[in-house]
Amino acid sequence: MNSFLARLLAAAGLSLSVLPLQAAVSTFDAGAEGWTAQGDVEGTIEWSATGGNPGGHVVIDDRAIGGVTYFVAPGAFLGNQSGALGTSLTFDLMQVYPGSPNQFDSPDVVLQGGGLTLVYDTPVNPGNGAWTSYSVLFDVPGRAPGWRLDSGALATYGQLATVMSGLTALRIRAEYQTGADVGRLDNVVLVPEPGTWSMLAVGLSGVVVARRWQSTRQRAARDEA
Repeated sequence: MNSFLARLLAAAGLSLSVLPLQAAVSTFDAGAEGWTAQGDVEGTIEWSATGGNPGGHVVIDDRAIGGVTYFVAPGAFLGNQSGALGTSLTFDLMQVYPGSPNQFDSPDVVLQGGGLTLVYDTPVNPGNGAWTSYSVLFDVPGRAPGWRLDSGALATYGQLATVMSGLTALRIRAEYQTGADVGRLDNVVLVPEPGTWSMLAVGLSGVVVARRWQSTRQRAARDEA
């Protein structure tokens, strides 16, 4: 679809860089892909070529020195993500810890943008030693309960749209167990709504046709003169 849109944009005298749409996918099969850590582990995270769901994945080994550790998305997942409204952020998580579970609550997905912070709590924590798949819908209560302001109040659709139109941070929780544990992440996908691409392509096709018709009329007028 990107190559088709690129051709339409070129015909309209534009480029893909003008589009408020980005598709981002991290499968971690060749590296950490720019993901980092935030919390009691800062900066570089580990990458493993095996043990993912399937293939490679990234790993954060909790130092258990205070704070909640998160996987931090790279720039490919940020910017104007308005096209993802109505779709879902999907990812796979695993936690690994010894002994009995001693889980604690904290926001599981954090979005920041437009001066706002939105948080989302998933219904279940990832399994111990097993991959758990998540799908977090970019929508609001009444259709998909979950997104709240960091103050605790339910987010409105307008607030979600504001954040998504200028996303500056996306974090996925890596730490769920009080004490030592390991968080693992794989298969993070954030893509614009397919219908958004289709409507954009139709609109650009109209622009191209109109420009070609105008150019034809201008040439005909010059020939008559």
